[in-house]
Amino acid sequence: AALTYFSVAAPHHTADEESSVFPRLRATDDVAAARVLETLDRLERDHEEADQLHRQVDGLGRRWLSDGRLGEDDVAALRTHLQRLDAIYREHIGIDDRELFPVAARLLSSSELHDVGREMAERRSLRVPSTT
Repeated sequence: AALTYFSVAAPHHTADEESSVFPRLRATDDVAAARVLETLDRLERDHEEADQLHRQVDGLGRRWLSDGRLGEDDVAALRTHLQRLDAIYREHIGIDDRELFPVAARLLSSSELHDVGREMAERRSLRVPSTT
């Protein structure tokens, strides 16, 4: 269940930020947005590294499930990958909560925020009520 969750949730989160939130922030002229834009590049690099790690964890996890065990080297690799993912997510979530989301909430209009929510829902095949 965890492997499936992260094979679906992580790409959705990445798309939510990179396709919906980041471009809208980049389109503003606000000074706070300019400061956060420097952080966006770092978050995008985090997304790339996490994506690679998720693929490696998924492969090891599925092999473990099918074979019933992993060799010592694979266990060590899995542990290393999961620890790195944990570190990436802890830092990334902190940046989202402290910097990205407060700036987005302040700078994006209610219409833009609704569009972000609709796009997020569409990625997850959910319906969003209309604001009209």
